[in-house]
Formats: sequence, C-alpha cells, structure tokens
Amino acid sequence: MGKILFDMNNLVLRIINIGDVKTVDKTTKKVVDVDWNYWKFVVFQNIYSSLYKVKDVDTVVLAVDDKHSWRYDVYPRYKEDRKKKKLKTDDDFPWDLFFEKYQELMEEIKSHLPFKVIAVPQAEGDDIIGTIALNTQDFTEIVSNDKDFLQLCSDKVKVYNPMKQEHTEHPDPKFFLVEQCFIGQAKDSIFNIITPSDWPADKRKPGFGEKAFEKAVEYGWKKYIKDRGLEENFKRNLELIDLSRTPENVKKSIMDAYNNYQYPHPEMIWQFIKKNNWPDMIESFTQLENKLMQLY
Repeated sequence: MGKILFDMNNLVLRIINIGDVKTVDKTTKKVVDVDWNYWKFVVFQNIYSSLYKVKDVDTVVLAVDDKHSWRYDVYPRYKEDRKKKKLKTDDDFPWDLFFEKYQELMEEIKSHLPFKVIAVPQAEGDDIIGTIALNTQDFTEIVSNDKDFLQLCSDKVKVYNPMKQEHTEHPDPKFFLVEQCFIGQAKDSIFNIITPSDWPADKRKPGFGEKAFEKAVEYGWKKYIKDRGLEENFKRNLELIDLSRTPENVKKSIMDAYNNYQYPHPEMIWQFIKKNNWPDMIESFTQLENKLMQLY
C-alpha cells in the first residue's frame, strides 16, 4: 500500500492563479473577482484525482504550514526578503480573504473527508512531508513543485511535479542537499555559503551559483569549507534545508498527529459534496464515494 503527501500551501496558491478562478480587469490588470467555490472544487479535484494516478493508495496527507516555523527561532532572517516583497506584484489581491478561505477549506475537509489534514505548531508543510516520508515504510508520493523534496527521493519516495506533470528526481539526493547548502535558497532568504548571517540587509550579497559550486566540488567541497572557514555557514544552511534535521519535538508532534488521526464518519462525504453543490460530483457520487471509502 502507499500514501500521497500534498504540499497544501503549494497547491492552493497554484490553483488561485488559474484563469477561471480569478477575474482580472484587462485595463487595470487588477483582480476584480474570485470564484471561491470553483477554487475549492479545483483544489479538491486535484487531491481526489490523485487516487487514480497512484496505485494502491490507502492514505492521503494534506500538509499545512503553521504560521510560525521553528526556523525563525534558529535563523531570524528566514524569509525576510519574502516579507519585503509580499504583495508588491499583486497588492490588489484579497490575501486576507484567501487565507481565511484556505483555513475554512481545511476545517471542512477535516470534518467531512478521509484525508489527513496535518498542521502542527512550528512545523511547515516541508517538515510534515519530510518527517512522514522518512519515518514510515510504505511507498510515498509527494505532490509539489518545490525542489526541496528532491533530497527525499529513494526507491520508496517519489516526487511528482504538478506544473511539469511529471516525476522529478535527482541522481544523488544527498549531493543535492550539499549543493543547496552551498548555493543557498534565495526564496527563503537562506544565504549562500560565503555570505555570513549578519550580512547587511541593504547590501548586495556576494554571488555564489552553480559554476562556483562546480569549482568547489573540483577542489573538494569538504576541503573548500574547511580551508575558507565556512563551517558555520554550511552548518546554518544544513540545519535549515535538511528535512531530516527537523527538531525532535516537532517530529514527534507530526508523527503523533499522523498516527492518531481520526477520520469523520463516512456519511459526511455526501454532506461535503451536497453542501458545495458540484453537479458533476453529485451525478457520479457513487463512484466518488467508493473511491474515498478505500481510505477508511
């Protein structure tokens, strides 16, 4: 048997950008309307349809970010650039309402459907997915276009990129992790290996990309770190990026939530579909119900 792990923040944000979900004024380029019911339908459809794509699935996990990640405590500059840029390119979009609808949907799924909605204090979706993938034995399919999950690839863990509609992998997951620790991750304000943590926010950071990493590998990457006194910077990035290093107390909370999860009564499946008034789902409800019942 196997399980599917969804990076939910990745999924719901990707769906909101579908053309039929939001209406944009052609002149002002501003969002003038959002079809929240259709957004909800597409999110559900993405999760439900995965049951037909992965063989012998008996568990579906929806990994949800907590508002406060443990990474902020060990590295206060985590995602600082994202905070600065937030909403600048789409500041007319009703983000507060979006996150309200997102929370409502997760609560609705928890009370109606046999999907494990896992949200744990201080844990990001990455931590939830990484911890479950590394601490369970059955086959795991991760659905996300976040390349961080490539570090988890193995014979029993596969990553499906929904944007490319294909499975992605790295020939050497451990080496991928080393590469990320050298190059850093700009999206999360994790600096490259030659940039100290106290680098001024208003000063341009020194560059270190793939070509620089290739030279470091030729030199001997471990020797490169030692000879240049970059041990602390490498350790900083490894702690933030390596999903096996999620704090033990957070891991325990994740596995407790996963192992002790209680599904709602099966009759709630019909209530969910009826409440949302999705005609196609209502017409094919018997098929949908039979498929979902396999998860109980």
